[in-house]
Amino acid sequence: MSSGFPTERRHSVRVAVPEQIDCRLDLRTRVRLLDISLNGALLATELPVPTGTPAQLRSALGANTFRTEVQVRRSQSLAAGVPMNGVGTMFTTMDERSRRSLEDFLRKASE
Repeated sequence: MSSGFPTERRHSVRVAVPEQIDCRLDLRTRVRLLDISLNGALLATELPVPTGTPAQLRSALGANTFRTEVQVRRSQSLAAGVPMNGVGTMFTTMDERSRRSLEDFLRKASE
């Protein structure tokens, strides 16, 4: 006789954990760079990202690699019909190589 519940597929028993255990789940999402300055960037993301969230941004700027830590400062709507989330970020830390790549990219883009 069937109970109406699916057959258990776990190979081991799950155990409840105390509330004091803190966890973090780092998610990756597709991001499009919309604009960039020396201090931050506007991104379009598939997933909404709350204000204050720290993240790592990695990209190629021209022929150079670019990597920086960012903090989300604001969320905004993008143009009507664009199914992505606008995310304004501020650069928090950046290595010297990435700083030079960014400065070179911005200089060439403004010529």
